[in-house]
Amino acid sequence: MTPKELSAELAREDATRIAARHAAPKGPRRRGARDIVEAAEARELFGRKFYPDLSVGKFVGEPWLIWIAPGLFRYEPDPGEPFHFIRKDGEIIQPGGMFTDGVSIPRALWFIKNLSPWSYAPAFLIHDWLFDLHHCKRTDKRFEEVRDIMLEGIRTLMETKVCKQDRLAFDAIYVGIDSFVARQVWDKPGCGLS
Repeated sequence: MTPKELSAELAREDATRIAARHAAPKGPRRRGARDIVEAAEARELFGRKFYPDLSVGKFVGEPWLIWIAPGLFRYEPDPGEPFHFIRKDGEIIQPGGMFTDGVSIPRALWFIKNLSPWSYAPAFLIHDWLFDLHHCKRTDKRFEEVRDIMLEGIRTLMETKVCKQDRLAFDAIYVGIDSFVARQVWDKPGCGLS
């Protein structure tokens, strides 16, 4: 299966899952053991957000990055028009100065088109900022919310045609930022912000 065919298949699966979620019976009913197992499986499946579930926001301004060393940059806010992300619900996320290495995508996966540490840099910067705020105990956002905000950012870049819509890259990033490794980084103590 080619990457393009896989991307199309993932989009079809999303549509099927969303249709099944909306077709699920509503209201109370008697539950047997089989129903309980099916409900648990559905919670596991439907707990995951799919591309169409995520809102489209808006990026404003341009991020300024200063090269520090190979693979390490410092983000500096533009004092005239600070870079920020406006979520669909109106929440504004505006990063302050911070160090970043892009997103942690294993080099072995860089062969996948549109999958590098800088492919979706605006969304990655918002994600890094929220991770840093968490490590400095300056936000009460949960891991899942921060994950979803980054995915909203990537979907925004794709839907606004800033980046090509690439479901294979989107789903690969989702798997990576929802992994146990990402959760270990989330739980790692230490504040890198001043």
